[in-house]
Amino acid sequence: MPDKEVLERLRKMIKELESKTADPAAGPLSGSSPFPLASSSSCTSSDASPVSGQGSKDSPRRDPLPLYTGTRHEDGYSVISTVYARGAFPELLPPTPASLDGFRSLEPSLKSLDRWAYLDIETTGLMGAGTIAFLVGLGGWTPEGFAVDQYLLTSRQGEENMLDALVKALEGKEALVTFNGKAFDVPVLQSRYIMNYMRSPVPLKAHLDFLSTTRALGRRASYGQSLKEAVRRFTGYTRESDIPGNMIPALYFIYEKEDDLSVLSPVLKHNLLDVVDMACLARVFGEILTAAAEAGDPEALFGAGRLHLKRGNLEMARRCLETAGACGPEWRKARGDAEALRLRLLARVLRKQEDWEGAIAALEALISSAPAKDDDYLSLSRCYELGRRDLSKAMETVRRALDRHEVAMDEIPESLLKRKRRLERAIARAGSSPETSR
Repeated sequence: MPDKEVLERLRKMIKELESKTADPAAGPLSGSSPFPLASSSSCTSSDASPVSGQGSKDSPRRDPLPLYTGTRHEDGYSVISTVYARGAFPELLPPTPASLDGFRSLEPSLKSLDRWAYLDIETTGLMGAGTIAFLVGLGGWTPEGFAVDQYLLTSRQGEENMLDALVKALEGKEALVTFNGKAFDVPVLQSRYIMNYMRSPVPLKAHLDFLSTTRALGRRASYGQSLKEAVRRFTGYTRESDIPGNMIPALYFIYEKEDDLSVLSPVLKHNLLDVVDMACLARVFGEILTAAAEAGDPEALFGAGRLHLKRGNLEMARRCLETAGACGPEWRKARGDAEALRLRLLARVLRKQEDWEGAIAALEALISSAPAKDDDYLSLSRCYELGRRDLSKAMETVRRALDRHEVAMDEIPESLLKRKRRLERAIARAGSSPETSR
């Protein structure tokens, strides 16, 4: 397809995107900045109030006006600054102080919730030595609200200056927050610093990659693994009329060829919302990881419990798994397999905490209401033996498992027979006299 035809096709798509996102009630931003998202005016929005809870499924999200926008032109690059009030977007609130313990299961080196840098880049391609990060969005919480600085490369000769500005912007930051940043954003930036004979400021000592977090909280068939899909799942809101990512490099090439900043309008908005969305997810993930009252996703809570257990954070694992079980009976009935997994994992956590009665209760509930496995009976038998010192109850549990196999006319596993023989010897040593033969 000829370049002119490609250009016209892209321009048509941009106009369609702009017409869909136009908000007559909000009115245009004043100012003479060439960036459509970056006027020099200050304004407030009626939408800038805290939003609690999740939106209804796939609710379209109306983008509020920022408190402030402004543009600063430097040698070879420009910085577009945007500040949103707390709560301007659904869940756009700082993580609660209590969520620090939850986030430490993701990144043990975290010391505080302060000085987090939310980073997202737009590039001229996917990977390779020639890939340039022409737009870098960097967000963080300030006393005024959530502030995003977008570093736009206006001339390739200005790349070194822009990279140096990023070094200064990241000074004093404790943690980097990205979405797939460990595999993409950070390697691309590192390669650009190397190509310019500069020391890379990324990654920081702590790096939270929310793609890994999304996966750790459990996959669901109705949701993808992209940032927009994560926001749709965990907040209930959808981003409308967003530019497809594969169009972004072409638009930057057109901008370089024609020096027309309006071409980059949808790219700037896309990058801005990516940074804002990560801040929204930080709030929600903090609630899930600490099993806060606002966390309403049982499957995500189960994933959080599994993650905490893996990192040895037993108390937090217990809290998440117990909160997941507090959902309604409809969910437990519809997701019997999931409930069995939850009870099994909860019992494992409780055994590690030596809460034998809690583990017994979880395993008895599992065996009585969900498809149980031989290992569940064996675990319950050990809890009766080690926790209650009740050898008779331990033997009774093994017999319950053996009865299942006899009724089904299955071959009896050696693990059950071995446990039965061991308990028989223990009972004999204890001087007990219950009938132990079958």
